[in-house]
Amino acid sequence: MQVNRQIKDNPDLDDVDHALGRPYRPFDTYRDHYATSCPDQKQKMRASDWWDEGGTRDGMTWFYVSDIGRRALADELSKTETYGRLYEVSRPGEWSGGFVVAKSRSAARYVAYIEADVDWPFMEYCKGLSVRLAAS
Repeated sequence: MQVNRQIKDNPDLDDVDHALGRPYRPFDTYRDHYATSCPDQKQKMRASDWWDEGGTRDGMTWFYVSDIGRRALADELSKTETYGRLYEVSRPGEWSGGFVVAKSRSAARYVAYIEADVDWPFMEYCKGLSVRLAAS
């Protein structure tokens, strides 16, 4: 599951998150790479334990997120007060199993409303809506 977020306090860790596709769980993703032609970026990534260098093609060098990088991202994302928790949002009889990341149940309702892209008033959308913490 992909999450809309940015790690503002640590741009290097944000690059790891970007390379993995901004997943909710850093170890459950099919993406794992970052390509760059910038000499400064290459030097920085080579010096970091968060990356394993791959090949070079057409001036682009590929870097793969290491297990150390995934663990660093998982540690950062465990700060639920900053990044939120996973909620399951459903509307009985219409649909179920939608997942959103939010800091509270009420915030999860709003995120679900924004992601649903409906022309309903917010309060009308929330009628019958079920929000609960998802099993981790």
